[in-house]
Amino acid sequence: MPRPEIQAYSQAREIPYLVHFTRLENLPSILQHGLRPVSKHGAFCNQPVINDELRLDGHLDGTSLSIAFPNYHMFYKYRQQPNTEWVVLGIDQSVLWTKNCGFCQRNAATNGMAQQTVANLQTLTAFQGMFDEIDGLGTRQEQRLKKFDPTDPQAEVLVFDDIEPNLITGVAFQTQNARNIHAARCGDRKLLIQGSGSGFFAARSFVR
Repeated sequence: MPRPEIQAYSQAREIPYLVHFTRLENLPSILQHGLRPVSKHGAFCNQPVINDELRLDGHLDGTSLSIAFPNYHMFYKYRQQPNTEWVVLGIDQSVLWTKNCGFCQRNAATNGMAQQTVANLQTLTAFQGMFDEIDGLGTRQEQRLKKFDPTDPQAEVLVFDDIEPNLITGVAFQTQNARNIHAARCGDRKLLIQGSGSGFFAARSFVR
């Protein structure tokens, strides 16, 4: 059921899109089937390679997205794996108010977030809290954040519904070769090439 209060706040914050990073090898399946929570992956013959096998946040029923920029702390750690190429998916911001979402001010696996009930995470207050000043982090001004940036770069949106392929609006590749191989199946989506250390493959503090 659409949530007009979430839509209104999203538009007030001028949120441009959501993002999700994944291994390049998962891209064909995602473009065909969309993004689905880990708990539903068993239904596929070609199961995706999952980034966080442990899911310390306990939310196997949710897909983790970020607002406007990836969780670069986690993304950098995963990119240290050898012989693995990655993509960052751009996802339509309407997911925030048309899908069943939980809003995590910090990384969903932290004690403070993991102890929250799903019901609490689904509130407008939780969504607004993603943009509050947070003790222990630099102020929003010090971080040079845009209006739509969550205060904590590890803040997450947990989507408990399927995200259909038509809601994936763009793909950022690491190499021209990867783009060339997958461009046809990407259709009319916006395609970017951003090598390590630039764009979505950099630290948010660097590009802001």
